[in-house]
Amino acid sequence: MKKKVLLVDDDQDVISALQTVLESKGFQVEAAFEGPSGLKKAKAEKPDLIVLDVMLPDLDGMAVCHALKKDPSTRHIPVLILTSLSESDRGINAARLIAEGHGAEGYLEKPVEPRLFMDHVYALLNPKRKKGRRVLLVDDDPDFVETLRVVLADKGYEVITAHAGDEGFETALKERPDIVLLDIMLPVKDGYEVCQEIKEHKDLKMIPVIMLTSIGRKLTEPGYGKIMAQSHQADDYIEKPVEVEELLRRIRKFLKSKNS
Repeated sequence: MKKKVLLVDDDQDVISALQTVLESKGFQVEAAFEGPSGLKKAKAEKPDLIVLDVMLPDLDGMAVCHALKKDPSTRHIPVLILTSLSESDRGINAARLIAEGHGAEGYLEKPVEPRLFMDHVYALLNPKRKKGRRVLLVDDDPDFVETLRVVLADKGYEVITAHAGDEGFETALKERPDIVLLDIMLPVKDGYEVCQEIKEHKDLKMIPVIMLTSIGRKLTEPGYGKIMAQSHQADDYIEKPVEVEELLRRIRKFLKSKNS
């Protein structure tokens, strides 16, 4: 049976864009354009996930979320808050405070990037997900990313993805993952540069970074990739093709150490 997502937003363009993305991934989509109709549809349709804009006519998203979490028939439904309020508006992460203050399980700032949106959707719909198991995967191979995302999600990890070096660093800064899996050969900035940026940033430097690459098999000097990874402060290094069980073992090791 298809998972059902309720979109509540007064912007028809946002609804259409997110509906297209969700339906392309096999989801059933319901939509509401006002707070009261969103509440009514949530109770009638019992969706698996509610995507809720903050700025709504009649009843704003904060009030809608509060009402959903007070109602025994809807309080179990995860809510993903969307807002155009950003860190620069108040000097704090307004989106996060809104979400946490009203019982929402997740939040995203507008404009919504489809790939990041789907990462959050999958994470919120995954019943195995646990706090402290957020993985940022940075790789420009979409097939590899999707394969590994499915494997990690099945093991209870929340997976966030990025496909270029600059995007990887920006996502790490915004999402604060528990661990980063970082390919070396990336567009815009290579993995070495991204790793060094992460390790030199005061708020990110404690996040473990595992570098993934096939570069070691292509160069004559044995262990070149490993040497380069270590010289750029990576915590670990694993060659492609990745042996999944070994990668999972290393992820567990670093997260256990980080959370102990």
